[in-house]
Amino acid sequence: MERIELKTIPFPSPNEGNEEESVVVKVNPFQNLLEMITFYYGVAERNDPDELDAFLDNAFSKNKDKYPKLINAEDINDFIICSVFDSTLEKNSQSENEPWMDFDEETLKELLQKPFFDEYNAIVIHREKDLCDGAESQKSEVTKQMKPFKRNYGMLELYTYTRLQAQAACALTENRASMMWHLWCFDDVIEQLYECGFYTCIGQTYRKYGKEWFFRSKMNGTNFDPILFKWAAYAIYAAHRAETVEDEKLKHDLVDLMSEFVLSAALTEKMSLEAEIALWLKNAIVHFDDEQDTLLQDRIAGLEHENYQLKKDYETLQKNYEMLRAQIEDMQEDHTRTDDEKIDAILKRIYTFMPEDISFDQDAHRLADIWESFSPATQKDIRTSLALYEKMKTPDLAALVFVSSLEREMKRNFFEPFKESAAFKKIKNKFCPNKNLLDVHRALAEIDRHPTLGNIPFIKKAILSQQSKRDSAVVAAFAQFLGKDREAFCSICDAVEKYRLGTKKYTVVKLRNGLAHGDEAVKEGCDERCYHDLMKMFYEPPIQIMFSIIAHSKK
Repeated sequence: MERIELKTIPFPSPNEGNEEESVVVKVNPFQNLLEMITFYYGVAERNDPDELDAFLDNAFSKNKDKYPKLINAEDINDFIICSVFDSTLEKNSQSENEPWMDFDEETLKELLQKPFFDEYNAIVIHREKDLCDGAESQKSEVTKQMKPFKRNYGMLELYTYTRLQAQAACALTENRASMMWHLWCFDDVIEQLYECGFYTCIGQTYRKYGKEWFFRSKMNGTNFDPILFKWAAYAIYAAHRAETVEDEKLKHDLVDLMSEFVLSAALTEKMSLEAEIALWLKNAIVHFDDEQDTLLQDRIAGLEHENYQLKKDYETLQKNYEMLRAQIEDMQEDHTRTDDEKIDAILKRIYTFMPEDISFDQDAHRLADIWESFSPATQKDIRTSLALYEKMKTPDLAALVFVSSLEREMKRNFFEPFKESAAFKKIKNKFCPNKNLLDVHRALAEIDRHPTLGNIPFIKKAILSQQSKRDSAVVAAFAQFLGKDREAFCSICDAVEKYRLGTKKYTVVKLRNGLAHGDEAVKEGCDERCYHDLMKMFYEPPIQIMFSIIAHSKK
């Protein structure tokens, strides 16, 4: 555990048939187990964003020189993987009397009394001696509920390191968690975490980033790796057991996971184990509420990392379009989901189905001036919407994707900046006695919630009403936050409320809600004219709603 020597062979070999090995030596920055655990616990307690950043991905951290004990994440990941074997094999650092297990055990015992280690203490028998010394009446119960390992304090490195990784990932942004994903999902350490019962770190990460973090590969050139869907299912079950996410959402996520797997598999050439994985995911859904662990009882033999290329040429898309439509219709009829949840799930199905590299002429659509101001997600929505309309001739789905971009940019340019502002943080009284104002008040007041398009017209009325501003300090603060851009914001709200689309004269909100519910009349009414009217509203004078959002952004 003090050092790792890895033999590497250059590829391609410099001398064909005469391969030259080189040895890479990685040195552990910690002298023993106690030193590592004490240091990482200290990082967790300090909870300093700069230190967490240097810990999570040291090589690309601007703070790396401040913390010499925090080394390259790739190197420390290798030591963590070694520690898993060290905990489980007969020949280990303890049996070999290595310095790694030479430390003051009483100090470690005291450290393990901290709440940070509660989950570890509840699961792992610290020392085999503890089990042997226990009273006969206690042994069977201990054996049944806890896990012994070949080495004392088995898996303590894994538990501490991944628990701290989750804390750092939740405090930072997703782009800083790539090396963590590599350890968990590409090196498959999530399987060890789940089998050990270390659910909290997985559940915390799931609550922050959702299932996509686990099954979307971060390896360059990897298109579709089926084993990642298994790890995402493990993550859903872990969040269920850790109680970090509501069960109803997790059940929906599990259904969505299976649907996205089936849709992706349909876009590949014939893949191995497709039926087995689909059945395994189906059983995971059926037995979600069982006390027994279905995921560990049902094994998929031979499942390893494999990269399948998704075929998204026009012919393949046409062939599988009915599958996409059927999944969307099932979603629209799901009465256990809110409109927002339905739209989110439908969009993810569409993203899975449509190509990533859609060609797009900004100038042709008069967007060159503001294109770079859009979020990457909005840029993707616009490209996807136009491709759906032009290639698949589906104005209803294309319109739904377009409308989602409007909602996102409103959130990004007005509501998120407000909730990050000093004006918001100064609000002391977030109580609202006016029942008629309550939905708007909550949409503006709650950190984890943002106004939907349906809220927009009512927000305008609220910020123009003196009574509403007296009833809600949050509404008053938002009106003040808008400042000189209040009039422009109200004009945007007017467009959302009053602009009419197509021959049926739908408002944007009516169109959005009807498409989310699968309303046949709205689906039929959302024809080519309706879609073109939507585009005009977004990007052409006199409304140009997207230009107005960017021009008066509060970011």
